[in-house]
Amino acid sequence: MSWAKIMMKSMRFLVTALCALTLGSAFAQGPTDLENAANIKVVAAIEQYNKSDKSKLALGDSIAAFEAIVKEFPMSGSANGWLGFLHLKNGEPKKALAPLETAYAANRKDTEVLNNLGNAYFLAGQMDKALLRYNELIVVDQASYEPYYNLGNIHIQNKDWDKAILMFTKAGDKVKDKAFVVNNLGVAQEGAKKFEAAATTFSRASDMDPKNQTYARNAGALLYRLGKHSSAATFLERALKAGAQDKQVVLALGDCYARGNRTRDMEALYGNYEAMFANDFTYNFNMGVMKKNKKDYAGAEVAFRQALSLQDSDKGALGNLGVILFNKGEYAEARELFEKLAGLDPSAKNKKNFAAAAARSGDVKSAMPIWMEMIRLAPGDVETRLLIADAQYELGNTKEAMAQYKAVLATKASSAMALDGVGRCHLRDANYAAAEAAFRSAISADAKYVPAYNNLAVVLEKMNKRAQAIALLEKAAVIDPSNSDVAKNLKRMKAAG
Repeated sequence: MSWAKIMMKSMRFLVTALCALTLGSAFAQGPTDLENAANIKVVAAIEQYNKSDKSKLALGDSIAAFEAIVKEFPMSGSANGWLGFLHLKNGEPKKALAPLETAYAANRKDTEVLNNLGNAYFLAGQMDKALLRYNELIVVDQASYEPYYNLGNIHIQNKDWDKAILMFTKAGDKVKDKAFVVNNLGVAQEGAKKFEAAATTFSRASDMDPKNQTYARNAGALLYRLGKHSSAATFLERALKAGAQDKQVVLALGDCYARGNRTRDMEALYGNYEAMFANDFTYNFNMGVMKKNKKDYAGAEVAFRQALSLQDSDKGALGNLGVILFNKGEYAEARELFEKLAGLDPSAKNKKNFAAAAARSGDVKSAMPIWMEMIRLAPGDVETRLLIADAQYELGNTKEAMAQYKAVLATKASSAMALDGVGRCHLRDANYAAAEAAFRSAISADAKYVPAYNNLAVVLEKMNKRAQAIALLEKAAVIDPSNSDVAKNLKRMKAAG
């Protein structure tokens, strides 16, 4: 019975663009600039806003105050500029458009108005107009990074990656301490399929602001996709520490730990986030693999069953659970799983596993055609011949079983299992001398093959050589203390004196 080792389920996740726009701050206004009644009211409203706690309720009060001023002075550039700014702060770009357009008409070179109007167009989906305002801002204020940054975001929306890279690079040249500019440069590079460069850029953004979970996640995600699991783990750990409650981050980090043989770290991680993953297939599958590798087969069975309850046709979960049940001796259920698996993937391996489970559950009739077809295609398939031989032996067909065991020996003369099988056939036919010779040959071929010791002891007992039989069983018990047949025979023979 065999099953190829199955790795942890890995997964793919994408970077998350942080396409935040830079809003203009409060417009520079002071009493010395105010020459009319509109500006007097604007200054009072500004002071009230600056004194507020900037909550949603306070923001609504400020909007109402500026709406009243605009109603009284509809052409006031400062009042309209502030009203548009506050609508943007409140997440209402479409409401911001009209007042900002009025403010722009009053002063086409006001950098705050240009920036905020560009933002309003961007957020309202009017990209062409946003491009115009941002380009005007570049001419008016050549030292500012904002228009380049915001232009880069527009190019990201348009998937014009090379232009986005250029704009973010220029923004970065203007300002060196803005991690969000660096992050969005990484987004553009990733979009342009410049993955190595993007991974470096995301890593730099995260190093600039280690507490930002988005930057750390982006760096970890791309490094993970590039197969740089050790480096990815550093940033994925940082993302979780920064507060990310993200299943993909946890699963990717777990996979990084698995690939780096960091078993304890993986166990701790999965334990910490168990509640998050009760109904997550990948988590339960990986938990099953982890427990199986630790030889916690009961725990692995529970995990694989849960995984199959979530994805009942996953081949990996079917195969792993089938193997666990087969090794437990629950052949009927193992047969059902392997039959389903062979239907999904009729490979030789899956058919062989189904046949083995079918035979052990008493359905040799279903197993035999599969085995015979395999032997026809591969006459030297020793494992399958042994399965056929054992099945024939169990059915009482000693002659046919002997023929298959000898066919195995013709291919592999040192097969302890085949030599043991020959011995069992001779033992069943009461040919003790031949049986003894076969069992001794099996032990000579594999000194740790315990069934041959047990069977040879049975033969020696029948030949009235009980002391030799007991000595053999004691030796076998040292090799495999858990072998129940050896324990039973040893106890019986010692009791018989």
